[in-house]
Amino acid sequence: MTIEEIRAEITQIDEEIIRLIAQRQNLAKKVAAVKQTEGIPVHDNQRKTDVLEYVMKLAKAHKIDPVPVKTVFETLISMNEKEQRATMGESVPPRKLVR
Repeated sequence: MTIEEIRAEITQIDEEIIRLIAQRQNLAKKVAAVKQTEGIPVHDNQRKTDVLEYVMKLAKAHKIDPVPVKTVFETLISMNEKEQRATMGESVPPRKLVR
């Protein structure tokens, strides 16, 4: 296999990752509708903890460093919460700049 062929496969995987993130964001809108109807707050610390523990366990099972996986999923969770707030018509607080 050439480096170009390997990179082409990586590009295909990257495209699939983006499609999956978009799918996750669309589900966040559905979650927001349920939360709004039931009066449930956007942030659910227990759910966040459960998701992070689960994906770190999966990462370890696949022999992937769980620390960066945790960071990726913290970002995905933050994106979903932002999408939920936007869907619910809540203002999204600006992110603090770290200098």
